[in-house]
Amino acid sequence: MKKNLQAIAFLALTITFCNQALAIEILAHRGASGEYPQGTVLAFDMALEQGADILEMDVHLSKDHYIIINHDADLKDNAGVPDKIEDLTLSEIKVLDAGYKFTLDGGKSYPFRSQGLTLVTLNEIFERYPDGVFNIEIKPNDKTLSEVLWQVISDYRMEQQVTVASQHSKAMNHFRDISYGGVRTSASIGELIEASLAWSSGFGWAFRPKFDVAQLPYGITTKPYVRFFQKKGVIVDLWTVNDEEHIERSISLGVDGIIGDYPDRIYRALVDAGER
Repeated sequence: MKKNLQAIAFLALTITFCNQALAIEILAHRGASGEYPQGTVLAFDMALEQGADILEMDVHLSKDHYIIINHDADLKDNAGVPDKIEDLTLSEIKVLDAGYKFTLDGGKSYPFRSQGLTLVTLNEIFERYPDGVFNIEIKPNDKTLSEVLWQVISDYRMEQQVTVASQHSKAMNHFRDISYGGVRTSASIGELIEASLAWSSGFGWAFRPKFDVAQLPYGITTKPYVRFFQKKGVIVDLWTVNDEEHIERSISLGVDGIIGDYPDRIYRALVDAGER
């Protein structure tokens, strides 16, 4: 009887572990950026409150070599100024209103103006969410940014909590070289093209990925393509998925993660699908 109970307990534990390992993760695209100014602590706080597992963000380097969280190279779409991040110091960036341009009604109102929202550094993000999990995209094709990023990650001992992404081969390969494979990385555009060509031509068996994660655009992704990567031990995330029907289809594709501006929509769909 005791052995039977132990066997049942072990089976239950195994099933629980498998379900956790297979659970689809919610990646909050620039935070809960569909409802709050992107890349601000408010957007990230609300994303976690809405059920996000991973905070997704883009990074640039300021003139004085601080890593700044922002999607674009310039600050027109959030702070309403044309300046590029690389041309400003941290102190100049910090006085800007990160909620200035955010609107939910086509410009009739700007509810987050003058609310104290600022652009934030990666250091501030790591300090605010010490137990967080992060997907960090290197936006410019810049080796120096790769080096500073690795330094900040290692300084805060975040190696196991971070995935680093970049579309650019130069920045991505340099980061991999200097981090000695100590951080999970996503495929560059060139690597995804190489993988796609191998798969579509029937030579997928010969493809050997150098990346841990494939972040794929929703519109071109099929279940066989997802399985191609997963069979090679690669995690598959889809972006940017906001429509509820698209979220449901993403779940049916069996992906590992869904990247979206509305974490609460993804969370509700996962609950409905029995994934949460």
